Amino acid sequence: MKLCASIEIQEGLSYPDTLSLARAAEESGYDAALLAEHYAASSGFPDRSASDAWVFLGALARDTRRIRLGTLVSPVTFRHPSVIAKLAASLDNLSDGRAELGLGAGWLEAEHEAYGFPFPAAKERVDLLEEQLKVIAGLWSGRTFSHTGARYRLRDCTFTPAPVQQPHPPLIVGGRPTSRRLPRLAARHADEYVVSLPTADECESVAQVLEGRCDLSVFTYACVAETEAEADRIHRRTTAALRPEMRQTKRWIFGTQSSAREYLDGMAAAGVARVFVAVWDECHAETIQALAACNRSG
Repeated sequence: MKLCASIEIQEGLSYPDTLSLARAAEESGYDAALLAEHYAASSGFPDRSASDAWVFLGALARDTRRIRLGTLVSPVTFRHPSVIAKLAASLDNLSDGRAELGLGAGWLEAEHEAYGFPFPAAKERVDLLEEQLKVIAGLWSGRTFSHTGARYRLRDCTFTPAPVQQPHPPLIVGGRPTSRRLPRLAARHADEYVVSLPTADECESVAQVLEGRCDLSVFTYACVAETEAEADRIHRRTTAALRPEMRQTKRWIFGTQSSAREYLDGMAAAGVARVFVAVWDECHAETIQALAACNRSG
């Protein structure tokens, strides 16, 4: 199984901190370093910095060599699809073909209210996501593209720069284990569907819906140490940056390397192709290394 570090830049990380974690992941053999995208800290702490993900990604493309780069995920409520297609294609050129684009329907209503972004009902946001996926794929097709949909209209669009990766950079859709429509949408329009904090049984159920038409991935948190006591200590130190409901470790990769290996084996057996691990603290460089050791030993 591939491992991917997801760098949570909205939780107070400066660019040097973000780069340090991305390089730790690159040096440990991780597949990608994807950035969460928020205008306000998802933890709910207003004093935590939420820097622009795409500015950071451009700098990471310059300052890393191999690791893949992108978002996990960009809410479709933030931008017109032509804008996000341009950002991702430009990153693909800047990084010599290392870009990935994660899209989601958006979930943090308070963030939308604070910054003036519309936050329609869930069905409308998923409709928006589906139409954006169609528009982005059309823009990246290399053909003159027109589109008339419920929300967007494009006419005779010649898109540049063409992505380096062909037919296009990987498209990732993010959702919950209980989402019903999103996995079907991902199977039709994306390369990968990533679910947040699922169990192995839930992954098996989602994999049945996907029917092998796109990859299944997992986003989770991790706290791995030599002993359970040390894992508990690290957990207490780092989880103040998380919402209370996210601090429960029963769906995490948690405990010793043996426990982590068991988690990874269970997810691989459930059909999971990749695990994204959230990192937001300097001590997570050690977690990255510990998980990489587990993955190599499996």
